[in-house]
Amino acid sequence: MADRDIGLGRLFVQEAVKAGTWGFVFLLAASIFIASIKQDIKEGIAYGVDRFLSDVALMADDPALLSEAKRLAKRAIEYSATTASREVKEILAQKAKAEGETKTPSRPGAP
Repeated sequence: MADRDIGLGRLFVQEAVKAGTWGFVFLLAASIFIASIKQDIKEGIAYGVDRFLSDVALMADDPALLSEAKRLAKRAIEYSATTASREVKEILAQKAKAEGETKTPSRPGAP
């Protein structure tokens, strides 16, 4: 009967204090957990970057890849030069044709 003698407001305050205490404990435990995982994530990212850079360095020294890159660069330059040359010739031909059409033929006997 002692529980029934406690007023509704007092009961609410008691339960709120209990919930607040457990909430604080939960936040403390969660922050410790997150701090430990945060360090692991930083170390994992650092490991990934180091591994990537070492793999890139190993691939950059591979003679087969270097010769293939040189061959592809040479083909790209040749293709660009050929395409540019063809386009310039077409533009010059169109310009010459347009200039030829704009010239009016002179009449015989005209000055």
